[in-house]
Formats: sequence, structure tokens, C-alpha cells
Amino acid sequence: SDPRIESVVAVYTGKGSMGSGFYILPDVVLTNWHVVDKSKFVEMKRFDRHETFGRVMVKDVRLDLALIKVQERGVPVRFRTRRTVDLGATVEAIGHPFRREFSITRGIVSTVREEKTINLPRGGGEPVLYIQTDAPTNPGNSGGPLFLGDEVIGVNTMGIRADVGEGQNFAVHYSEILRFIEETFPGYRARMAGKEKTS
Repeated sequence: SDPRIESVVAVYTGKGSMGSGFYILPDVVLTNWHVVDKSKFVEMKRFDRHETFGRVMVKDVRLDLALIKVQERGVPVRFRTRRTVDLGATVEAIGHPFRREFSITRGIVSTVREEKTINLPRGGGEPVLYIQTDAPTNPGNSGGPLFLGDEVIGVNTMGIRADVGEGQNFAVHYSEILRFIEETFPGYRARMAGKEKTS
């Protein structure tokens, strides 16, 4: 009954791995670079159980993001456009932890911080802006959306596990995501992606 889940897909690369993704345009899905890795084509499944295929269009290793052109159209998310996110705000992650498909977990925004990417040797490149949260995420959540209400504020990307208790989880900040999308689709409208075409 949660309409946000209709925008989320399961992503399969054919190597036995599974991640998450979500529509940012009716025919384009966003996910993590480490989910698609070197794959040129991926399989996807939607919440309504429809299966579809996609072609990887563009990737950014430092940001750990990738865009996929999809055969079957879906419902795009809305991104947050306000400049700030309140610490302590309740957020929800949607994905497929340990292959438990289309699961929703909840937590709070712990902080917003810059960290070195984990995908380049010795953390090369410019730091990446992340939203740190205690919303539980696990293998299979990678590439899925982090929601604040009905707006996406991040892409769930990595976690630091603790020996005892919950670890720290990180989502790429929406400002980084929007810049990445706009490099491919100039004029992309974050709040109207499902209603208006990009230029």
C-alpha cells in the first residue's frame, strides 16, 4: 500500500549478486556502480513482479552511481530540493536486504558528512557527501532509495558494521546525485521527473 515502493526495482547482474535501484525517469533507473560493476546489461524485477531488462548507460566510480536505460517504464521518485536535512529526522530505506525483496527499514538522520570513496585506491578523488543514518541496511539494499517522507534524499551505498549493536550506514547525498543525473540529462527536474520530459 506504500506508493513509494512502486518506484523501486531489484537489480540482478547474472553473477549471482543482487542489488536495488529506483526510477528517476519513466525509462531510467538509478543504482550503485558496485551493483552493476562491469555489466553492460542487467535484469530487473518490479514490485508487481514484472521482469525487465536494462542497459547500463553511464557510471561514476567515485560516487558509486550508475544509470540504466530500462525496457519497461515505471514511476519516477521525487528528490528533495530543499538545501537542508534536519538531523534526527525519520528516514526509511527500501530495498532487498539478504534477498528479502521490497523491505522497508526505518531510522534517523545521524549526520551529513564527507567521506573518501571506498571504490578508488586509497580513497582517491574528491570526498563524497553522504547522509549517515542508523536505518538498517544490509547486502541487497545497495542502490536503493533513502526516503524522507515521499522525497528521496540519498542512495544507500555502504555500511560500517560494529561488533556490538547497529553499525553506521551511508547514503550518497541527494545533491551529489542530482549533479550526476544532470550531467547526463541537462535540465532534469528533480520534483517533476514523472510529469515532464527532460530537455
